[in-house]
Amino acid sequence: DDEFTGLTVEGTPIDIDVMKSAGIEGCDYVVCVTEQDNTNIMAAQIAHEIFKLDNIICRVLDPVKAHAFESLGIPTICPTSLAFESICSGLFGNKSNSKLVHYGGTSIEFNTIPYQRHMKGKLLSELNKKSEEHRLFAVIDSHNIITLYSPSADRVVTETDRLIFAHVVL
Repeated sequence: DDEFTGLTVEGTPIDIDVMKSAGIEGCDYVVCVTEQDNTNIMAAQIAHEIFKLDNIICRVLDPVKAHAFESLGIPTICPTSLAFESICSGLFGNKSNSKLVHYGGTSIEFNTIPYQRHMKGKLLSELNKKSEEHRLFAVIDSHNIITLYSPSADRVVTETDRLIFAHVVL
């Protein structure tokens, strides 16, 4: 577009000279979003290993590659996984109160539990001790405000609370 005033560089995104001409050495962030997973992965690796950049995000369409690459330390965004999670949430949203989040090389499952009769009069800290694997992460109040759980701010569970428990999935 003639109105675009930014820098445009044409070339192979994994070519070091092309990266230099695009100004990679002065970048604060690198975002790798070509249509090819392997190209994005290679460009991210070059930015990290050769140019010693840390703020890199890599889009990877294949969830298996995304998970493997994430374990190498480069944050990835996988539209395929995001779409799958959204579809499952749409289909089972009222039945399933869990969310799986991939962070680094680890997956964390968050389960939302509504108030139940056995919780009456209990402190949040008491409910947190029920399981070694599932830890109380946060509380959603009647206004849908999420407050992260802190033992120093312990309180009694109310009937309008929904509790979010976190569990590391191996």
